[in-house]
Amino acid sequence: MRYRSVALGVVAGLISFACGTPSATEPTEPTVRTERPAPVVGVPGDAAIADARAVPPPGMYADLAGVLVEIIPADARVIGLGELHNRVDRAAVRSALAVFTAALPSIGDRLSDLIVETWIVDPNCGKTAVAATQKMETEVKRPEATKSEIALLAEAAKAAKVQPHAMKLSCADYKTLVPNGEVDALAMLTLTTRELKRIAISAVVHRDKDPAHRPWIAVYGGALHNDRFPDKAIAEWSYAAAVDKVSKDRYVEIDLIVPELAAADSVSRKQPWYSLVETAGDWVQVWKRGDRSFVVILAKTR
Repeated sequence: MRYRSVALGVVAGLISFACGTPSATEPTEPTVRTERPAPVVGVPGDAAIADARAVPPPGMYADLAGVLVEIIPADARVIGLGELHNRVDRAAVRSALAVFTAALPSIGDRLSDLIVETWIVDPNCGKTAVAATQKMETEVKRPEATKSEIALLAEAAKAAKVQPHAMKLSCADYKTLVPNGEVDALAMLTLTTRELKRIAISAVVHRDKDPAHRPWIAVYGGALHNDRFPDKAIAEWSYAAAVDKVSKDRYVEIDLIVPELAAADSVSRKQPWYSLVETAGDWVQVWKRGDRSFVVILAKTR
């Protein structure tokens, strides 16, 4: 499948990152683990592989693979992964998308489907679709490398025998996204929510017909649409409640935060987990926002 990169989530200039209001059960301190998770072999680019003798301090992890293995409940059904996006006007650092791709083998044998917040341009929609997609790519300021990173994620999924999915836009959708030559940010948020929700629900219903299906379905995109505890003002742009319902309360939210990007983001700096960004270094840290909701602060780019 050839992926064409478009907005992986939140439209730049409207919402660069959105987190919901903390739940009543949200802790005031980051999650602390006293045991190191079982080592994961074959995940490149992390501190543990760079130095096999390195052991993370209590409450920290060597890599994202170890985090995913530990925090995702065995009975989970859908995992909504959200990222703070790389942009051309931000620090050039390793993306959350690349880190997740490297970690995918650690959970690949439990995934049946991977839904990615991107779309493939429909050739039947002609120049309108091409122009709208190009306009969106420019508007959200995504690095050119994002296109190849999405393709690599799709390849990693296929290698693990996981079915990748992209959003499907109609010809009318392209016109809605870019009416009169300008991007409609609200339309983008609404359309993205519609598609991620549609595909996730369809995947659950389809896989549940087979008793032998793999237990997990993953959705990867921006850290807005996956929000379990959205603020009322942005709740309509989260698919979490609908997917949680169809999965019988087995939806899990995981936000992946690149610390260098969070440090440059005014919304992130107001979040209760931001203290972990300030202490970010070689290890991965986890903040539990509430039931089945986690914020993962990735290691800094070396």
